[in-house]
Amino acid sequence: MDSIGTTSTAALIAEVNASDLTRARAAIAIGIKSANEQWIPTELVVYALALEMQSQVAEGMPSLELASYLRRVADFVSAVSTSADRH
Repeated sequence: MDSIGTTSTAALIAEVNASDLTRARAAIAIGIKSANEQWIPTELVVYALALEMQSQVAEGMPSLELASYLRRVADFVSAVSTSADRH
């Protein structure tokens, strides 16, 4: 395949992935809203999300990109936790 075909294929994959990501986030947001409406504490919702993420990663094909992203999420949680401890 030439570089034009490769570029258009990559662009199509990126477009589909962006659409799928939007739909996945919307589905998860519905679940979070439901948990909030049931008065489930936020920290337990976050813990449940982490467990589900772990399950999804175990069933899927983990990548170095995903691992890097999850490290950034962990760094964010640490920074927010440290900041909250100061107040």
